[in-house]
Amino acid sequence: MYKQSLIKLAIIAFFALLLNPLIVFAAEEKPPELVNMWVMEVDSDNFEKFEKGFKEHIKDRVKAGDKFNWQVYTPHTGSNMNSYIIRACCFKWAEMDDYAKWANDSKIMDGWSKGPGQYVEKYHHQYSWIDMKNSHWKDGAKYKYVGVTKYYLKHDAKDVDKSVKEISDLAKDIKWDMSWSWESDVTGKGDTLYVAFGFENFAAMDPSGPSFGELAEKHLGSKEKVDEIFDRFAEKYKGTHYEIYRHRPDLSMPSDK
Repeated sequence: MYKQSLIKLAIIAFFALLLNPLIVFAAEEKPPELVNMWVMEVDSDNFEKFEKGFKEHIKDRVKAGDKFNWQVYTPHTGSNMNSYIIRACCFKWAEMDDYAKWANDSKIMDGWSKGPGQYVEKYHHQYSWIDMKNSHWKDGAKYKYVGVTKYYLKHDAKDVDKSVKEISDLAKDIKWDMSWSWESDVTGKGDTLYVAFGFENFAAMDPSGPSFGELAEKHLGSKEKVDEIFDRFAEKYKGTHYEIYRHRPDLSMPSDK
């Protein structure tokens, strides 16, 4: 059982009701950081026009002092290839009041509908949590691709946070040389857990050297012990879905912002 999960982790090595923190994150822990995400669907005939206008909009935001570092991703796989994923991390709820005031005072959205907004056919907006404690994203790392697996949790799933911690602790103990980030929905159905991994290029998706499984077995002393960890996690979800996204620095805030 664990080998299937390990393969997914190695291959992928972004992204209703308020998600009850008792389901995924222990209530006594400090809540993880917030992510603000917009998904905009643009007709393929208007990609060039949208991107030209969006680049100018981003320049205006930087000039106006936008404190959010908006990063843009586009799908490399999947069926929603006309989407732009626009994310800002990380902040607390209280910061949104000042940010909303800044957006209103700066009038940053005044030209949106006549600019890139005229090419957007559909919007989706959501907030999510990033579990900083159990994530491991290398400082200063710049990744061209991000692989994201969605875990659709069972309605009666319990102790998901324990399994996430158990897997992450194992990855850290074996000094797994990957960047990963656990994320969960705040808005929407609140029944999805995400794990994202960064890659410099396609070659990084097929790493050389000992596999996660080999390192884990050596560390724990047996395949059965590793099986138990991933079997416990597999009991929490009813299905998975994996996609690859491409980071778009040309549409994003400057990395040194």
